Amino acid sequence: MTPLRRIYVGLALMAGATLVIAIVGAALVFFSARSTEVSPSKVIATPSSSMTSPPKISYPLSNPLPSKMYVEDVLSALGLPVGKVDGDYDVKTQRALCAWRELTYGEPTRALPSDLEAMQIVSTKALAPAANQVVGLNVNIACQTATWVSAAHVVIGVFPVSSGQPGYLSTSVGLWKVEWQVPRWYESILYPEAMMYRPKFFHRGMAIHGSATDALVLPYPASHGCVRMLHADIDRLWDAGFGIGDAVNVYGEWISNTL
Repeated sequence: MTPLRRIYVGLALMAGATLVIAIVGAALVFFSARSTEVSPSKVIATPSSSMTSPPKISYPLSNPLPSKMYVEDVLSALGLPVGKVDGDYDVKTQRALCAWRELTYGEPTRALPSDLEAMQIVSTKALAPAANQVVGLNVNIACQTATWVSAAHVVIGVFPVSSGQPGYLSTSVGLWKVEWQVPRWYESILYPEAMMYRPKFFHRGMAIHGSATDALVLPYPASHGCVRMLHADIDRLWDAGFGIGDAVNVYGEWISNTL
């Protein structure tokens, strides 16, 4: 083999070796890259510290809301005129709810209780006079109740009443005093044959009194201007000595609504 041919052969061998090295290197890079890939099915998301989790909503499942009957039972135990305890929020229940609001924390309305109020009602331990109530009998026209407050500013009793019909016959709002009284049945001078049981007059012929029957003490304004009360409640006032000179505080406004 001539020297020139030897040179050509050497160059060919060197080129072949370089090509082999390049192919092997490329193969190594390819398989190395494949070994570092992560299959999409294996990707696991982890929460970032900057992410905000949705708020947790908790329900009082361990402390369910009291039943309507239980709410009425508590109102009755507090001495409020709830009517029949039967789980039916009727107009008499509204009267008791209105009085409860007035003597606890809220605006005296006859609205049905919210879930929160139902829980508050069954947690009530005692009632206290409202800020505007005075020593004596406090007639709330909005509630159709009369709250009797002692000289020690303690609630003695809460009575159902039926005040004067809205309009011309409405009971006069104001702070009055018992002016005169009759310890027996008395026939009205303005309305003949309208009998009043043991009336106590406080303003221009208006009186607190019992009627011919307790059924006339309706849960809404129905009288000719007087304040109708149950016979037993009138007797209680007489027996306790409530009478001439004692305050009768009439306030509020009747707002008709439906259940």
